[in-house]
Amino acid sequence: MKLEVDLSPTIEQQLTEVASRVWAETMQREVEKRNYGEWMDLETTCDYLQVSRSNLSKFIKELDFPVSTINQTKRCNRKRVDEWMAQFEI
Repeated sequence: MKLEVDLSPTIEQQLTEVASRVWAETMQREVEKRNYGEWMDLETTCDYLQVSRSNLSKFIKELDFPVSTINQTKRCNRKRVDEWMAQFEI
């Protein structure tokens, strides 16, 4: 399906600016994700996912979120977290 619409130069410029900003923000987030280690503690995992600690606890209890206990500390593997998140992406 292809949709063609004639836009005024002003609207076209605004859409271009929004698309550029969204792209830049997305790329920045991807760069930031690469700065996280392979294994993260729960606080770092919350930061990585941009969720609260209570939401992460719900994910663990109710949605089979991947968490491991290493030396009596709960940790999350970044690759497994990404795989888990992929099931919710549209």
